[in-house]
Amino acid sequence: MSELRFPDEFLWGTATAAHQVEGNNSNSDWWAWELRRGTPCKEPSGAAVDHYRQYPRDMAILKGLGFNTYRFSVEWARIEPKDGFFDELQMAHYGQMVALCRKSKLTPIVTLNHFTLPEWVAERGGWLNERTPALFERYVRRIVEFLGDKVDWYCTINEPGVVAYGGYLGALGFPPGTKGLDNWNWASKQLVKAHQLARAAIKQIRPEAMVGQTHAMQEWESNSGGKSAMEYARKKGEDVFLLASKDDDFIGVQTYTRARVDLSTPVGLIARAALSIGPLEKLLVARMARRQPIGGIGNPSESGEPVRLTQMGYEFRPEAVAATVRRVAELLPGKPIIVTEHGIATANDAERIEFITEGLKALHALIGAGIPLKGYIHWSAFDNFEWAEGYRMQFGLIAVDRQTQIRSPKASATFLGDVSRRNRLKLPDAAPQATPETEPKVEVATATPSPAVPEPVSTAPDAAPEAPIKAERKPRAKAKPAP
Repeated sequence: MSELRFPDEFLWGTATAAHQVEGNNSNSDWWAWELRRGTPCKEPSGAAVDHYRQYPRDMAILKGLGFNTYRFSVEWARIEPKDGFFDELQMAHYGQMVALCRKSKLTPIVTLNHFTLPEWVAERGGWLNERTPALFERYVRRIVEFLGDKVDWYCTINEPGVVAYGGYLGALGFPPGTKGLDNWNWASKQLVKAHQLARAAIKQIRPEAMVGQTHAMQEWESNSGGKSAMEYARKKGEDVFLLASKDDDFIGVQTYTRARVDLSTPVGLIARAALSIGPLEKLLVARMARRQPIGGIGNPSESGEPVRLTQMGYEFRPEAVAATVRRVAELLPGKPIIVTEHGIATANDAERIEFITEGLKALHALIGAGIPLKGYIHWSAFDNFEWAEGYRMQFGLIAVDRQTQIRSPKASATFLGDVSRRNRLKLPDAAPQATPETEPKVEVATATPSPAVPEPVSTAPDAAPEAPIKAERKPRAKAKPAP
């Protein structure tokens, strides 16, 4: 059995997002969106996994597993529930989270915006309102000043390309559900501006802090006919935001799969021409948004063979993350890179171990080639609320019984924690593949033995929260009109 050693001081960790794990985020646009009539959400987030109160025990689990980093988000909708009112109690709560992270020898990587907005911002048009970038900068200044020198890594905005595409082109069931190329373009510009304002503010307050944003990226492929359409989609969803990060201190890469665009030559030529003509571009983009989610454009199998799929319907492609890291290194040479998300939705935990193993193997080869990869943060720490998909998707290293709030670390958590503790990846003599036990859509080969799973950890609410959850008003569940 051979081993792959990673660089000293490599960041090994897991990630969460406030709305997906904290629970009762009732001043946010997503809370209202989940409860509105005709919502595309499969179910509301509700109490989630109660991470708001359970975070001390959750961090103890992560520390015990062997991780050295925890990426989490602070919630704008809690910190500024009304225009200009900053809740000191909520800021103190996040200050306590940061302090416990550091005490637990977990490097905190703090995301300042992970998809959600305060409802009062959303009611004014969200990212379509020209004042939103300045409002975001104001919030960022307040929380960064409050946290002081306790945070060395900041992510300004999580996956701005997904926010613009999913919420303002109307492709993924995200709020506010507007449609059209003009909204997509304007939201993208606003998100770029917000990132740049936030980055400048953080660097003014904390010049030593490492500041970047996290980018949703895919391994893109096409045949000759689909090349122009593929390049268009990649430019709009990724390159616009990567260019905005050229002055960042690091680039966060988040990759789950590969996307392939296959078109016949005649159709490809027509698409290329249409995408260069305004009115036709709008029609074509609208059709794309209706038919395809951002994670699955085209058939990833050119040959037409069955494709191994995850619960999300993505192609099982763990090594796609190496393709996206390599592309960032080519576009922004010398820029430090962290994989801030990489993971798989599956009920078969042996498949998760396989996904991690193959992804890390591919990434290690890039380090050997001189690419400055500084860390690997797995999505996610817990099975949690997967936005419009609800709680059906199992991304977590740790299972959660939401009735009892008992945490049960999976074999994959032990596996990746051991990699972190040793800073080495053990390679089996033959590459394992997971069995299809609970994943009927997965095409698989041989089985992989699983390490012993730790005993479930009870995190029922007998532990007092470090800051009480503030009573919050019930949001209006009305639909927000498209600006």
